[in-house]
Amino acid sequence: MTRRHFVLVLAAVLWPAAAPAAPPAQWVVVVAPAFRAAVKPLAEQRRHQGMHVVVMETTDVLSPREIAGGDAGKLRDRVNKLCRQYGGTSYVLLVGAVEAGKPADAERTVLPPLPGTAGRMKGQPSDNGYGNPGKDLLATVAVGRFPARTAEEARRMVAKTLAYENDPRPGAWRRQVTVLAGVPAFNPFVDKLVQGMAMTRFARLDASWSGRAIYHNAQSPFCVPDDRLHDTALAYVQAGQAFTLYLGHSDAEGFYAGRARFLDREDWARMRIRRGPGVFATFGCNGCQLSGRDGEGYGVAAVRNPGGPAAVLGSHGICFAAMVELCTDGLFEGCFASRPPGRLGEAWLAIKAGLAHARIDALTFRLLDAVDGDNRIPQERQRLEHQEMFILLGDPALRLPVLATDVTLTTTGPLVAGKTLSIQGELPARLEGARVRLTLERPVHTEPADLAPLPDKPPEARAKVMMANHERANHFVLAGQDVTSRGRTFESRLTVPARLPWRRLVLRAYAVQGSADGLGVLPLKVIQPQAGK
Repeated sequence: MTRRHFVLVLAAVLWPAAAPAAPPAQWVVVVAPAFRAAVKPLAEQRRHQGMHVVVMETTDVLSPREIAGGDAGKLRDRVNKLCRQYGGTSYVLLVGAVEAGKPADAERTVLPPLPGTAGRMKGQPSDNGYGNPGKDLLATVAVGRFPARTAEEARRMVAKTLAYENDPRPGAWRRQVTVLAGVPAFNPFVDKLVQGMAMTRFARLDASWSGRAIYHNAQSPFCVPDDRLHDTALAYVQAGQAFTLYLGHSDAEGFYAGRARFLDREDWARMRIRRGPGVFATFGCNGCQLSGRDGEGYGVAAVRNPGGPAAVLGSHGICFAAMVELCTDGLFEGCFASRPPGRLGEAWLAIKAGLAHARIDALTFRLLDAVDGDNRIPQERQRLEHQEMFILLGDPALRLPVLATDVTLTTTGPLVAGKTLSIQGELPARLEGARVRLTLERPVHTEPADLAPLPDKPPEARAKVMMANHERANHFVLAGQDVTSRGRTFESRLTVPARLPWRRLVLRAYAVQGSADGLGVLPLKVIQPQAGK
């Protein structure tokens, strides 16, 4: 062995070759011919982001007769093959109408959905098959759709996606979630069970997330009077958030609220979200209905609305409570963490994975299925039906907004009720000299300490107390202060309330400097003072 060979062998042993870098993500857009020009700016953005972009027209694969007849098997096979052969992550965006307004327009405007195969979804429109699903119908590739009927609708959905991704302005809304929940209307026992399950889930939210909620159930402090329900819900959504979640009954026309008006198809078609249109996830029946006797679902109207959410997740058909429980488990586990996913597709696949694999105990399943399900359909078949039933309207490659949690917080001494808390903070270089809003908050799954009992009558007094309780329930801040940092550090002292019935609180710091912002959170254990001290 020569000296040169010896050196090469020694180098290979001491410094083994690095694993090959993963290829960039692939973005596959399948577009009806009439909309190809409209998606060009989004394709350019995906290339600029380093993605491998593939643009395919429906007529590259399907004949006019196949498009008109809804026979998309060859298109499904082509898309799935592209994704399987690619070595990295793929996202698939379908751009086109499910049905043509006029038969003569089908070839240029329709991108056929696939017929469902499982249970109640058999023969119903579904995009799940474009995601290379396995035997359990769990998609391995995130698939979304722009349900455009005209070139103008396609341009608006593209423009909304670009504006959402390119918004340079700071905003705490990027770590906020708005929860809208309809009255369960099962029975008192099951209603209480559902509320307990919801609060347990919110307890798993990472401390960096904050939010607000409406629960149209008089047993809940988050309830509002019937005549305030619509306007309050609309104001919350239009204020902006990263995610809006709806949990409750609905049909294609809107949310169910008994005699009260909640949000309906017209609201979602016309609303104007000021900042942070975010993602709307509805777990009500027929929220994303693609077609039917009672028209398209309110989620379809929402995604077409240029002032509405950037994307919508929801159901084409009648979904069951137990399956919704699995879906929301997946969403909370996969999305509301300290480091949320970078793109919507990851959150979408987390929902699908929860539906396929999340566990639900037999008693809970039977209870939920008895009041909002069908005990003639086995659980495993229900899971398959819902895989094909839930669809994503929007680009699965949508880049989710980032609010970095790189502000460091420390305290001098413990958090003691009724005492002063000394706080120190350190900022990253980009936030040097920032303004900082410091708040001490109770966790989002807790109730306030000052709720008032609801009087039975008169109705005016009951409504007034209910609204006051709702506002207290959505007010999580116990103490706060604005400070200006000195360079990259700041200090403050907060007076801790004397009455603290919670075991833990959250110290939060939101810092803004120009167009940059950042967040710091520090969970703190509550220490009750000893008697006489």
